[in-house]
Amino acid sequence: MRIIQIIWMVVVFLSLHGWAAGTPRSMSQADYERESQAVVRNKLYYKPGKFEVTGTAGLLPYDDINNQYFVGGKLSWHMSDTWGWEVIDVQKAFSSVTAWATNLVKSKQISNLQTPRLNYSISSNLLFSPFYGKLRIFGSSLVYFDIYSALGLGFAGTETLKLSNTAPNESTVRTGFDPMINFGVGFKFFLNRYMGLVIDLRDYLVFAENYGQRSPKSNYTAMVGLNFFLPSF
Repeated sequence: MRIIQIIWMVVVFLSLHGWAAGTPRSMSQADYERESQAVVRNKLYYKPGKFEVTGTAGLLPYDDINNQYFVGGKLSWHMSDTWGWEVIDVQKAFSSVTAWATNLVKSKQISNLQTPRLNYSISSNLLFSPFYGKLRIFGSSLVYFDIYSALGLGFAGTETLKLSNTAPNESTVRTGFDPMINFGVGFKFFLNRYMGLVIDLRDYLVFAENYGQRSPKSNYTAMVGLNFFLPSF
């Protein structure tokens, strides 16, 4: 709770002091582009000084033992069109054992197959958006997009699951909080001046305990979501 309170105080401070970094209300977009020497003109949205709220849902596509699905959200603040701060990224995981893992344990008579898995994750990340562009579709329609990368730190609530061919077939041998590195890339497609579609590819690299020893475990996630900019431009 203390971490959430600190983050909220920072968000309030930025909301009170950060709007000046955006386009002045008395200045037209064309004037702002000339003054800032923008390379790409007539952009659908300028991000400096604005917040972005994103809701996401996704899954872990490359885990043979666990089916994991995620629902979460992100709050970001953009210092410029290129740099931003993902103030908080929160993800809740819903897990189950794959049929492949269950059949493997039974067919090979395995008595102790252990794997760590995520229950939830909380992190804060630096955003870098070096690419912004426009795609022309079917001759007349334009799609505005940017590509970004994320890198940051956080922690995860994890459990170590034990699978066995003897009863109980599934058991939890350990639960705890583990340090985590969050990194990945994303694609943002602007639907209009205040919202967009996000495709986010992350690795939540958790230093979890497995067979009594701590080791890094990658949790590659593929997510889609909707983002909303505050205020709209």
